[in-house]
Amino acid sequence: MVGLIFGACAVLIVISSATYLAVSSRPARQEAFYIARYARIAAFTGCFISAAAAVPAITTATDAFLRRNGIATLCSNLGAYVAALGLMVMSVNWTRQDTELRKAVVGRVFLLGCIMAIVTVEFHLTDVSSTQLASASPDDGAAAAYMLTHLCPLIAITTALGLRYARLAVAVWPHRRVAAVGLAVTATGIFMGWAYDTSRAGAVVAYLLGHPWSMVETYVVPLTGALCTLFVALGLTLPIIRRRVILPRVMQ
Repeated sequence: MVGLIFGACAVLIVISSATYLAVSSRPARQEAFYIARYARIAAFTGCFISAAAAVPAITTATDAFLRRNGIATLCSNLGAYVAALGLMVMSVNWTRQDTELRKAVVGRVFLLGCIMAIVTVEFHLTDVSSTQLASASPDDGAAAAYMLTHLCPLIAITTALGLRYARLAVAVWPHRRVAAVGLAVTATGIFMGWAYDTSRAGAVVAYLLGHPWSMVETYVVPLTGALCTLFVALGLTLPIIRRRVILPRVMQ
């Protein structure tokens, strides 16, 4: 069931990505446009990697091919950060003036790069299969530490991003309805990601305390994880936003 859900999401993400690349315009030499374009491609790529690497058959094959336990789950987790980075860069691209844009983008790239480096270092302290590393019932302390190191920053990031995109959707609704719908769908996907991160982290802590949340691990975690990647990809495909949305300073 988990493989079917994530596999279907991965295919739909590929279709959404191809649709965006096929229909989006390419104005000549506009830095803001190309930053947004590369950020959107990063978000699509991160969503695809995160979904595809969570398919059990791909997970097992990747671990066996690379001869390293857990490497598929690491790829899936890093894919989530790449998607988050793309979403962060797009939001600042739409709301910052040109003079502030590059500094804001560099700052977010540096922040996410540091988090990804810490998660990768933490991963090298583990030695369990990807299936186990992606579960909410860790076999040892190193696996549990890795899971929480990965999930806790994402909870903070998805909280801020979800609120950001929801406010963007409200701000543009009176003037650009299609863009607002796309932003709202993206915000829904981000909040699904928040639900995934929170429920999985809570299940890990509950398991360590001797009170496993088997229903949450079996149903809530995989469903919210898959819907997160799908809704984000669909939300980015619906509108082709050609101009940045400049918000009042109070909202920035």
